[in-house]
Amino acid sequence: MPDIHVRTARFGEEETILRLVHESMSSYCRDSGIPDSFIEATFESAETVRDAISSGVVFVALNDEEEILGTCRLYIRPRRELDDEIANAISGFSSRIAYFARFSVWDKWRSQGIGNYLLSYCERVARLTHCSHILLHTALSNKGMVAYYEAHGFQILASDDRRGYERGLFGKKLAPLPR
Repeated sequence: MPDIHVRTARFGEEETILRLVHESMSSYCRDSGIPDSFIEATFESAETVRDAISSGVVFVALNDEEEILGTCRLYIRPRRELDDEIANAISGFSSRIAYFARFSVWDKWRSQGIGNYLLSYCERVARLTHCSHILLHTALSNKGMVAYYEAHGFQILASDDRRGYERGLFGKKLAPLPR
């Protein structure tokens, strides 16, 4: 296993990140038994990735050779911007919530802990920005992802089928950083 580090994505990496997200999300759809067309990440553009990089929400996991092994996005949102589904599903949250998305690891690097580095890094960023919870959605038919998130302390808060498949909203309360 190579040494892994996580950092904010940089301009010039958008094409690699785009290919990674497309590959990973296609695998996610296959594993979930849902069509690729149901997941917006499978058809996003390099411009969308560039915009996300400019917003500072894209993170990458790299090895010592600076090869991108995985990526994700973490959106920090004020409570007032949450949609009703999320706002009604959680209680005891602060004025800031983190939303974890576009969680992607190259197929050849799966099951080697890369995702753990990305998720841990994002949880730390969420704590540093004073978020009380980290939230995410995943297909409930993807038993592997559901088990992964539950093993990392996430609990299902709500579900719906508005996107054409049963999707769960998962959340994890974050302990504040020690002072």
